[in-house]
Amino acid sequence: MIGMRRITLAVVLLLVALTSARAGERLNIVLDLGNGEELPLTVILPSLYEEDDEHPVIFALPPGAGDRNMVNAILANYWTDEGDRRGYILVSPAVLGRSLERRGHEVLDAVFTWMDENLSYDRTRVTLAGQSNGGLGAFFAARMQPDRFATIVVMPGGYGGQGDLDALKDKPVWLIVGERDTSFVQLAHRTRDFLVLAGAQPRLDVVPGRGHVFPYPSKDLYDWIESKTNPE
Repeated sequence: MIGMRRITLAVVLLLVALTSARAGERLNIVLDLGNGEELPLTVILPSLYEEDDEHPVIFALPPGAGDRNMVNAILANYWTDEGDRRGYILVSPAVLGRSLERRGHEVLDAVFTWMDENLSYDRTRVTLAGQSNGGLGAFFAARMQPDRFATIVVMPGGYGGQGDLDALKDKPVWLIVGERDTSFVQLAHRTRDFLVLAGAQPRLDVVPGRGHVFPYPSKDLYDWIESKTNPE
């Protein structure tokens, strides 16, 4: 399995122990990465959460500074309500997306170790989502540990690093960007071209008249994800 480095994790539950968590509950967690470094993590369980079921997951990387306020924004704007109706677990670390170029393994190993120990989720139906800085970080994360993620959605986002995207071969990827967000439009087109060369399955939508931050129908996002993870 990817990410074989050993790391020591101490998990502090700030609100409530997960063993007593209820369906529909929001958990604010802190993962201790060691050396005095902490990683805040937000987890939202769906109202239909059942420990005996394997729930699909949205793994969301926040925009901007990547703090808890930005976590709240990306989850509320795109993922929470529709995800709850469809039984998704939402998982969002408070991390600066661009920092994942150097610390992606550390963050992913920490979060997925916690998920494996505490959540009942479907490992074949984890979607990596990112917005702005989170949309940049999504490609660093996916490139490092592609087997973690079934699909990728960034709005906006793109790959600004060195090297190819061959690790994402056959991966469904959806890039959504506002027409007036010219730098990200260029990045999205460049990323789409890299993905085509890698043998991935990219889709690029430029939203007319929109800038860097824009609304988008949550139903459409989930419908696309489920068309790729439940093609039958």
